[in-house]
Formats: sequence, C-alpha cells, structure tokens
Amino acid sequence: MKSLSILILTIFATLFISSCDKNLDIEPQQSMNADIALSTPENIKATLVGAYVYARSRWTMGSQFNEYSELLASTGDLQHVGSNREPLEIITKTITVNNSYIASSWIDSYHLINTVNNVLGVIDVIEEQDRNQVKGEALFLRAWTYFEMTRLWGLPYVSGQENRQPGVPLVLTPTTQASQAIPVARNTVEECYVQVIADLLLAKSLLPESNGFWVDKYAAGSLLARVYLQQGKYAEAAAEANSVIESGKYHLVASPKQCFNNASNSVEDIFDLQNNLTSNTIWLTERYASLNGMGRGDYQMGPSFFDIFEPGDLRGQIKLNTQPSYTWENIDSMYYIGVGTIRSGGINTFKYANYYAAIPMIRLAEIILIRAESNFMILQAGGQIAGTNSPTIDINLLRYRAGASLYEEPVTLDQIRTERYRELCWEGFRLHDLKRWQMNIGDLSYDAGNLILPIPQQEMEINSLLVQNPFYQ
Repeated sequence: MKSLSILILTIFATLFISSCDKNLDIEPQQSMNADIALSTPENIKATLVGAYVYARSRWTMGSQFNEYSELLASTGDLQHVGSNREPLEIITKTITVNNSYIASSWIDSYHLINTVNNVLGVIDVIEEQDRNQVKGEALFLRAWTYFEMTRLWGLPYVSGQENRQPGVPLVLTPTTQASQAIPVARNTVEECYVQVIADLLLAKSLLPESNGFWVDKYAAGSLLARVYLQQGKYAEAAAEANSVIESGKYHLVASPKQCFNNASNSVEDIFDLQNNLTSNTIWLTERYASLNGMGRGDYQMGPSFFDIFEPGDLRGQIKLNTQPSYTWENIDSMYYIGVGTIRSGGINTFKYANYYAAIPMIRLAEIILIRAESNFMILQAGGQIAGTNSPTIDINLLRYRAGASLYEEPVTLDQIRTERYRELCWEGFRLHDLKRWQMNIGDLSYDAGNLILPIPQQEMEINSLLVQNPFYQ
C-alpha cells in the first residue's frame, strides 16, 4: 500500500511537552532517517510521540473519525451547511471512491500503525524500566486505530455470527523502506476484533495506573469496555467499565459544559488528545463552532434534535442572545446561535469551541453509560451485574449532573439509549451505536453498504489484493 511504502518518522515532541509535565525528556525534531530514529531509547520514545501526533491528526481521531460517524448517522439532527463536497457526500450517503477525505484517513491511519509497529519492532532497545510503558502505549494506539478502521470500513460486527465480512488489512510488522511494502489482503471483521482485543489486553497488563496525559491502564480498560460493548459482550464490557469506575481515579465534573474546552484533562477525562497554542488540531472546532475567530459553522443542529431534552436538562440548553464579538468564553450553554463570519445564525454545539483545548476521547460519563447498558442486558439474561449500582442509579448520576428529573422506576433500554445520545452526541459514537442496536438510519438498514466507507480508489490501484466494499464496486 502507498501508505506503507516508506517510513518518514514525524516527531512533534512539543505537542504535549510544552503544555504538560515532561514525561519524555527529548528535543523536538521534525523528521529523521528511520535507522537513526530507531537506534536509541530517546529517539524511539520520540517516535512514539509521533504516533500520538498521528492519532491527533485531522484525518483520524482528531476530527474525521468523529465526523464520519456523526454524518453517516444523521437523518436531520446534524446538518451540513458548508461548501465542501466530501462531507456532503458522507451525510447524503453518496460517497465516491475518490473522496479525498477518506483517502487521507486511510493513509494517516496506516502511517500511525506503521509508526507503532516500528516502535514495537525495536522495543528491546528501550531501557528495561520504561519498556513495558512504551510497549503498552504503542499497543493501545494500534488497537484503537484498528478498532476505528474496522467499524468504519467493515460491515458491522453482529453478536452470534462468524463475522467473516471484510474488515481492514492487519499489518503487524514494521515497514522502514519501500521494498518492504507488499500487498496485503483485508482481514475479516472477526480477525480485526481478535487483534484489537489481544493488543488491548496486553497493553492493559503493561501500562501503569498513572501515566500523565499519555494512555494508562484505565484508558486501555475503558477502550476494552467500548470494544466489548460493540460486540455485545455485556459481561466483559460491564466488568471493564466497573473496574475503571471503582478505581476512584475519575469523577464527574459539576456540569456538562465543564467537560469541554479545557486546557488539559479534567477530572472526568480518562484520555484526551492534547492541544496548545503552538501545536494543535483545530478541525473539530473548525467544523462545529461558529464564534468570533473560531470555526466555520459547517455543522449545525436541526431544531427537532432538541426534542429529546426536557426543559431543565443543561445538555439541551441554547444560548439565543449571542453577539458578534462572542468567543467560547462568552457561551454559558451547551448550544448557541452561531455568530461566526462564515455561517452564522444556525445552532452550534459548545463541545468544540476552542482550537487550543484538549479533545476528550474517553470520558467517565461514557464508561458509566457502558456499565448501565451492559448491566441492563445482563439483568435481562438473569445474570449478576458488575458493581453495586443498578442501571437506574448510573443513569441518574448523569441526569442529576445535567439538572434533569431523576427516574424513580427502573430504567428501560430505550431510556438508556436515549440518555447515551443526550450525553455523547457529536463525540463520534452515533453511527456505531445505531449499528450495534441494529436500528435503521432513515430508510437505510443498519448494515446498508453505503453506511460504511469505500476503500480509496488509489489504494485499490496500488494493492491488487484489496477487495472493494460491494456497494462501491
């Protein structure tokens, strides 16, 4: 594949070091020859920082993976009012095989995977006291990337089936020069999930309980809970979620609005991608925000979306009296009427309103929702729940924080699902939730061929072993 043809290791150590405690004491560099980059412990650690940069890329977790999920899931709650063709194709489910956004996401994903494969390939060079941590971080990043790619390019995982549908190619060995880049076929969705879980289980066993702003044991356990939930493995998902919650390391912040636009991790955040003034990925804010100096306002919320909130729910409040001078610091609600110079007057979300804020990737609120939903399904099957909280108590924790009325009767599955949407909307979950619930998206079945992405045409031309998703053939 073109994305694996040659390794140029990009090193942006200032991404995290300038804004947080210095876990890696290295000098920032732009790029280096692969042989040099992989020859010393310091350079290998710097290469791992480069992998975090790829994870924060606009084309992967830093923006597009969120956008693909929310756009493909939308039937009106999210509206695209921008001028770019590529997101318009996605929200209308008419994606072309030459969509440049999707090609860039594929390429950057495999750059990230190849970077961590190279770190893993020379892990013995790392000092023994640091080796487990570096290996665990690399495995986490590889697992996370493959999980997102499998969900976006492969038909949905269905519990109880063999899941032989094509996923993405699993490349587990490093490529450092063009001659090593050989064609690779797509693995099945089942094989991809097996690899993701194996990487995360090993990562969890290697990572420390605290690791600054880098991934740690609880980040790995949280991502495992997310993966198990997607598979419908409720006992496993509940156990992992419960372990994170009962660690006592994380706490819900006082109000929903305080979860977002923070300079670094809040007490609720299990893992964030870090931004700062000199090194940042601005694209979630660029798309979702419409404020003075920040955002294009391309993504706006349809008025009917707010019907899912009761009047007192802070997660559904709209600030109406906005002024052209307003920045994110002037917004006191989760939504506001946009005042940006490009597309003003629509309803925009506060979740992404500051270019330089940390981007929450795993929040305690999500883990509570995973435990609630998983425990509900366990109870339905007559099993023993994880932890002491009933699903109703867990859901009421989030409703209490949001100022919504508390449920007095045991919650229903529909109430849990709606609560998940209220809490996690625009954070990249919606498509994957609808698919695992096997719910239609408009007139489309949850497993419709145009609800997954096409293999980019340029990759099809380079790699003769790739098979295109049937809808795009």
